[in-house]
Amino acid sequence: MSVEGDVVERALDTLDDVIYIYDETARLVYWNQRLNELYGLSDAELDGMAATEFFGPADRPAVEAALDEIRETGETTVEAVSQTTEGPVRFELTGRQLTDEDGEVIGFAGIGRDVTERYEQAGQLSQHNERLAEFADLLAHDIRNPLSVASGHLALARDGDVGSLDAIEAAHERIDRIITDIRLATREGTLATDIEPTDIAWVAREAWEYVDTDDAVFEGPEEFRLDADADRLLRLFENLFRNAIEHGQTDDETPVTVRLEATADGFAVEDDGPGIDAAVRDQVFDPGVSDAAGGTGFGLYIVRTIATAHGWDVSVTEAASGGARFEFAV
Repeated sequence: MSVEGDVVERALDTLDDVIYIYDETARLVYWNQRLNELYGLSDAELDGMAATEFFGPADRPAVEAALDEIRETGETTVEAVSQTTEGPVRFELTGRQLTDEDGEVIGFAGIGRDVTERYEQAGQLSQHNERLAEFADLLAHDIRNPLSVASGHLALARDGDVGSLDAIEAAHERIDRIITDIRLATREGTLATDIEPTDIAWVAREAWEYVDTDDAVFEGPEEFRLDADADRLLRLFENLFRNAIEHGQTDDETPVTVRLEATADGFAVEDDGPGIDAAVRDQVFDPGVSDAAGGTGFGLYIVRTIATAHGWDVSVTEAASGGARFEFAV
């Protein structure tokens, strides 16, 4: 079936894609109506426009490189962003050489397709994958403490200490709670909290039992009550204590002391180790930041995440002893 030229032209004008033909100097000589709509330009204004004129300084070099590729190889595909009447649009632009009967190049033709949504979806998928990887790292990081406790008590149980079985069971229950916590955070994007009056001094002592403390010493009040989620707070203290021991133990002779104290607007945890350099204090809560051998860099990130979930502010400063001091404004 043959179709008259005006029918073909009307058909091309119904497309959402931009159809274009450029001459050998990369000047526009044919286009469909979609181009007029996207730029609010008349036929007279579009006629003879350079291919690069539709793009800003940031994307123009990519378009120029694509034009060079057409001249060298005969075809190209490139993505570039253009400001249109519908806002910024990311186009996938194709181009293929046009030749006459003698094989002489007379220009190129192509299609401009809006791939903005596809690009955004790809970005969202990438962010989602990064978040999943981050939560996997958090999970691996947080189960180290109860696994270490379970392993230690397992060795005792094998030597006949039946009482260690209770500690092993408690460690496994702790792992299960952490896994549940991470799954909730993965689904909801944040750590949910179940706030109720809590003796945080008791929670801190409980967390101390879950950390491989060696000869380190814990000091704190007998009782200190705040509104908090006890299970989340347990993880917060575990990570603070592990951080203090990993960074605060400077030699084998002097064990580090970790102290919990009430403050005027909340509480603080400090140690008498070497402290944190003032130049890097702003970065210590970022994920992946660690200067400890074997450190994952997620401990203090978890601390900040849990504090934020409670609506608390956390900051790091220097203790009177010169060690690290973490202050929580509740």
